[in-house]
Amino acid sequence: MTPPFRPSPSSAAPAPRGCGGDRCASGRDAWPLHHVRHDGVFCRLCSSCVLQYHPAAFCSACLFLLPADDQEPHLDPAFSPPGPVAPCSSCAVSVAHLSCVPDPVSFVCPPCAATAEDRTFSYTPAAIGRRVLDERAARVLLVAARLAHESVGRAAAAAREEAERCVKEAAIARKRSREMLDAAFRALEEEARAAKKKEEEDRVAKIKKEEEAKNKKEKLAAHPPKKKTPKSSEANRDRDKMLKFNAMQQPTPLAFAAAAAAAASSMSRSTPSPREDKNPVKQEAQGG
Repeated sequence: MTPPFRPSPSSAAPAPRGCGGDRCASGRDAWPLHHVRHDGVFCRLCSSCVLQYHPAAFCSACLFLLPADDQEPHLDPAFSPPGPVAPCSSCAVSVAHLSCVPDPVSFVCPPCAATAEDRTFSYTPAAIGRRVLDERAARVLLVAARLAHESVGRAAAAAREEAERCVKEAAIARKRSREMLDAAFRALEEEARAAKKKEEEDRVAKIKKEEEAKNKKEKLAAHPPKKKTPKSSEANRDRDKMLKFNAMQQPTPLAFAAAAAAAASSMSRSTPSPREDKNPVKQEAQGG
């Protein structure tokens, strides 16, 4: 069974001694330590923990790597010949060749068997004293190195792909920012051109206005306007009206003479003459 993952500490802190895998049974002085990228995190693991983090990549019995479909195993000593495999009956993750296990149905991988017995397991148990590198230990080291190399290779490919994507996004963003800057510069130039044009128009209008005022002043100086007779005020108009009215009310000498003649004529007509007064008396005497 794959042990729980324990991420390696950050690169800023000093690197601790020993394997970074959880429940590692290889000892504190396990050597060598492989750089592995697991679940997006880089960590330093011993050879046994590297194998336990990749249980389906090798045969847990013979410790040979299982070839992929596009690989030629006969050219690589770390790979086993292609053949059928049986999964672990406990975890169903670890596998083993059918030729390497006596009973494929009841096959249990070594880590699951150790867990069932409540003990820790390691493909490279800690040695007391001087370590001896036998064939099994060398095979474990080779398989772990290949798995770590593939893990780091996949991480490098992912990082390269991410870098290329970031480069493309940066190029697109740079192009977009350049277009926005060009548009902003064009807008500023257009605004400055419009302001300059307006300023020029205002200056021309001011000069034209000054020239018109100057020409008008020169024209007035050459042909001064005629002085107009000041109009009488309201009081003068009222006085003139009163004078005209009084003149119409006062009679003239000719009017007086005409009136006197008319009066004399009327008096002469109404007063009888002495001869006329005597005639009626005579007529009365004769009648009598």
